[in-house]
Amino acid sequence: MAFASSRIGAQEAIIKPCDLCEDDEDVNWFCKDCFQNLCDRCKKMHLKTANCKHHEVVSILEGIAITKEAVSNLCQDHNVPFSFFCRTCDQNICSKCLSKKHKKHDFIDIHEFQSELHKELDTILNEKETEKEQMTKNLVTWSEFETRCEKTLRENYTNIDKRVKAITSAATEEGEKLKKYLQSKEEGQMTESKESKEKIEARKDAYNAEIQVIKQNIPLQTTSTLNQFVKTSVSRLQSLKPLSLPMPRSTTFTIGSIKKDQIRDMIGRDSDQRDASGPSKDKTKKRRKNGLEKLQIMRSHKLDIESGCYSMCLSPDGSIWIGGEGYVYKISSDCSTVLHQIPTRWSVCPCRYISCLQSGDAVVSYGVFSSDIDRFTSDGRRVDFADLSPNDTSYIAVSDDHKVAIAVGKDLFIPTSVVLLSKEGKRLNKIEMDVNIASFCFDNDGNYVISDIKHQCLTTLDRNGTVLKKTEMKKSYPERMSCDRYGNILGVNGLNVFLINDEMKVQQSFIVDCDYINDISIDKDNRLSILVDNTKVIVAKYLE
Repeated sequence: MAFASSRIGAQEAIIKPCDLCEDDEDVNWFCKDCFQNLCDRCKKMHLKTANCKHHEVVSILEGIAITKEAVSNLCQDHNVPFSFFCRTCDQNICSKCLSKKHKKHDFIDIHEFQSELHKELDTILNEKETEKEQMTKNLVTWSEFETRCEKTLRENYTNIDKRVKAITSAATEEGEKLKKYLQSKEEGQMTESKESKEKIEARKDAYNAEIQVIKQNIPLQTTSTLNQFVKTSVSRLQSLKPLSLPMPRSTTFTIGSIKKDQIRDMIGRDSDQRDASGPSKDKTKKRRKNGLEKLQIMRSHKLDIESGCYSMCLSPDGSIWIGGEGYVYKISSDCSTVLHQIPTRWSVCPCRYISCLQSGDAVVSYGVFSSDIDRFTSDGRRVDFADLSPNDTSYIAVSDDHKVAIAVGKDLFIPTSVVLLSKEGKRLNKIEMDVNIASFCFDNDGNYVISDIKHQCLTTLDRNGTVLKKTEMKKSYPERMSCDRYGNILGVNGLNVFLINDEMKVQQSFIVDCDYINDISIDKDNRLSILVDNTKVIVAKYLE
């Protein structure tokens, strides 16, 4: 067969015109069995020949491709078909190549090698098909997830809208009830006032009539009867008792306040529900325990106050209360303006401890030598609050439920008890303990956190005095303390400000560049304000 003839003949099948008549016109055919180019006339003759009538004749273009493929399957050095594949040289070789320069190489029969390649290709194709099917399933899963998310989002929107409308409706309803109540109360007072006015008018007419009768009868009296007439007239006049209008009771509406957290609690919160592939994580707790960063000093302010500054607290409206000597100051949030300068009870006694109620009023204790506690209103007035005689007052703290706690002691400088007062100054209870209180504050659950220098520990106890937790603090006990919104305690010892988590473990400590730290206070955004050297406020950020 011509395919096995020669490589040169195969190449000529592409170059030469018709291999039978050598005509270069109408060469449109190629015999796959003879490996020859054929013109139209020779094709007919070729297929009529007895030996060739069963040959397969194809178009010249297909013949060119067959010829090229045949040439590519021939060894260029020996002009014979490839029989093996040399793994060492990564190429096809013939049997003559194998006995010469590829001797002792790693080789394989070319048909077996092709089978291996086909198997490898089939394996990869199967893997890719499997991956494609998995991606298709994933796409379906994600499509279902997107649909479920859209449905959940619409349901959430609907529920939120319903909740907001329900709260708005309830608030409107309560407002209408309040309006009707105030209106009925005012109408009742107006009716009462009208009735009282009518009674007074009637009594006035009675007065006038009685006086006129007496005046008319005076000339008719003789000297002998005048004395008796005067006595009788005086008795009748004295029996007439005057009536007065009742004092009007003004029914005023006081605007209430509500916190953002209360609004969120009424409407609802996001609950992150996970499937079995991953548990739900509390990001707030993670921040509380692991979200610490270095203390960042945001700004510092020199206070324009002549007397020394001994204590400080932040008001909910952003202003700052400063306890001075003989005065309590309310200053703007940027410390540039003194809003109020209020004289204290004692002109030379410093305000050692100060804390702020939710109303914005400040409560002050004067430290040792005094049992007085005063309240300073946000509009600049001093109001007597409480007198804890015969104790000496010390540290002061205010809880979220408006209760005021004061550390007290009978001996100077050694507070051993805590007295709890209402926001009106009424004494609620007193807890006596075997401690020496260095400082204390409320935690976020309303319990006392006490720095005890006698036993060198931090003690958490409820308002009945039951000890809930006790942690040793031998290295550094807080001399001033404050609790942030995450439940962490920030304390001061010397020039160090350190953070204690809700498990009573010190997380990080910062050294403040100053001579003395007077007090610390934390606002709702976890910005830490530090009063230092009796003259300066440093504002810092310590959490993300």
